[in-house]
Amino acid sequence: MLRLIDLALARGARALYRNVSLIAPPGERIGLIGSNGSGKSTLFAAILGELAVDGGTIEAPPLARIAHVAQDIEATDHPAIEYVLGGHAPLIAARAELAEAEVQHDSMRLAHAHAVLAELNEGAISASAKAVLHGLGFAESDSARPVRGFSGGWRNRLALARTLLRPADLLLLDEPTNHLDLDSVVWLESWLKRQPATVVVISHDREFLDRICETTWHIADLAIRRYAGNYSAFEAAFFEQQRQQDAASRQYERTAAHLQSFVDRFRAKASKARQAQSRLKMLDRLTAIEPVRARREWRFEFPQPLKLPERLLDADDVVLGYGERTVLGGVRFTVRSGDRIGILGVNGAGKSTLVKAVAGDLVPQAGELRRGAGLAIGYFAQHQLDQLRA
Repeated sequence: MLRLIDLALARGARALYRNVSLIAPPGERIGLIGSNGSGKSTLFAAILGELAVDGGTIEAPPLARIAHVAQDIEATDHPAIEYVLGGHAPLIAARAELAEAEVQHDSMRLAHAHAVLAELNEGAISASAKAVLHGLGFAESDSARPVRGFSGGWRNRLALARTLLRPADLLLLDEPTNHLDLDSVVWLESWLKRQPATVVVISHDREFLDRICETTWHIADLAIRRYAGNYSAFEAAFFEQQRQQDAASRQYERTAAHLQSFVDRFRAKASKARQAQSRLKMLDRLTAIEPVRARREWRFEFPQPLKLPERLLDADDVVLGYGERTVLGGVRFTVRSGDRIGILGVNGAGKSTLVKAVAGDLVPQAGELRRGAGLAIGYFAQHQLDQLRA
């Protein structure tokens, strides 16, 4: 269970929220949403004890029973499977106890350590670790690869796998789908629905939130408000609240304007002075209702190209790969002006390889890839930071 009691948090001089009281019962799956900078990750840090609260209290399970994805992943030479198993604290503690007992030749401790490992069922835990790795898109052979041998995105998947394997009462996930493909996201959704811990998820993927969340916590206007249901249910309820607030605000403005007009018109007339004074008191008793503040929206604008050929790309028996390794062969396609195309495939199928070739970052090993005259290509890479550094 997670309980926030009169919680107040701030970043520097800026208050994020005040007087927040919420309860997350065991097993509930919660979507934590809010604009960038509203304090979603800050709440996670406070729950983990990494940040002091400015008021109120947080009642959460012991840190040993809270699972969260590490931000920094050490590039070690340990095999991937051992890195993931490292998330299972009881198993690691039992292994350490066994190793210590062997060093000291303590038969009693050895017997006890073996009994604990047998009770934990190390084989079943290892099988679970392999299942989690497979679900997140790793090949069976990847289990033996050192962590150092994986790219940044795949290391993030390893960190997620390690977190999912950890026995926990509270699971905190901050953008868990960022480095996952479609198949892995579907697997993660299924896994989260089966596990018994309370789950709090930060995500900008509304479809992911719709499929896994039973409750939504929304951060806005110095508060965290609870909404029953998934993201779509929250959105409908939130917009209805805004509509009602706007309607009430307009009614307040009309009533206040009418009363003020009467007061201004008749307060100087002796025959109407008592009525004007009564209207003035009514005006003072009115509860002001603020209109909904207009929220800024992000809008993308794509400038019109100077020249737009009808046929943008033509691929004819293109072969793509790296060195002597071929990833894609016999590729044929045509892209015309106005097409909207999605590229799907399992991990390692060659999706990014194809996009690199289209963008001109990878030269085909064979075949012909023709670009329309005057074609300009915008390219947002999978690992954009690496692209910017290049």
